[in-house]
Amino acid sequence: MADLAREPLVHFLLAGAVLFGGYSWLNPVARDAPEPIRIGEGEARWVRETFSSQWRRDPTPDEMSGLLTTLLDEELLAREARALGLDQHDTVLRRRLAQKLGFLVEDTARLVEPHEDELRRFYTEQIERYRNAPRISFRHAFFSPARRADPAGAADAARTVLSSADGDAGSTVGDPVGDPLALGEAFTDMDLQGLSSLFGPDFARSVFALPVGAWSGPIRSAFGTHLVLVSSRSQGAARPFEDVRGAVAEVWYAARQRALKADYLASLRTKYGVVWEVGARPVPVEAPDRQAGP
Repeated sequence: MADLAREPLVHFLLAGAVLFGGYSWLNPVARDAPEPIRIGEGEARWVRETFSSQWRRDPTPDEMSGLLTTLLDEELLAREARALGLDQHDTVLRRRLAQKLGFLVEDTARLVEPHEDELRRFYTEQIERYRNAPRISFRHAFFSPARRADPAGAADAARTVLSSADGDAGSTVGDPVGDPLALGEAFTDMDLQGLSSLFGPDFARSVFALPVGAWSGPIRSAFGTHLVLVSSRSQGAARPFEDVRGAVAEVWYAARQRALKADYLASLRTKYGVVWEVGARPVPVEAPDRQAGP
């Protein structure tokens, strides 16, 4: 052992180890530095435009400084949260990220303008979307539940009288038939929505299903019981393409967005692969008819 301690090679190795250890202690090996947070002109412009759209004015220099500082703080906290794994198993965060990417994919639909012939074909394929609402004109006789013990029975009896006379609820057999109603007795060119707002949706749907030229009922409304005489009905003509071009384009874009998103999701399934474990596979459902689109 004493002979080994006198060996020059041992002395050299020990001296090297001491020197290497001292150097390592004084100059620790630096780990890979993380990518710095970068706040550039694009981020500053986004912050300014967001503020302006909300407050209808540009931010002051102090406000802009505060907004950029807040953005930096958020970026720092977000990066550290991801480094700590706080983004894992977070339902809200997962949905927000998926939603944001979905919006980015759908926005690409706006990068392509539809050709005029394509829009016209789209309009023709979905012509029912662009019809004017059907309209109806009618008169009615009202039977108030506040004034009558049996308004439906009174309406039945009155229908017989009106059907055998000239059909005028206000002048048949001397006295008016029915009870007064502040809304009036005659309505012209009413659409389904307007009639629903006055008498209720059930009454409106019933009236639009009645034949023209005959007293019908009794029909219930939000006010009571009615007899109704439909004088005219228009089915609603299709509006010209030139009048609805903007609406057609919006529907075209929506259909294209759905198609692009479906194709993108299909490509992601191919890229990453999907493995459904036993008991986790969703139950297949019949796919709805796909909207006509580009």
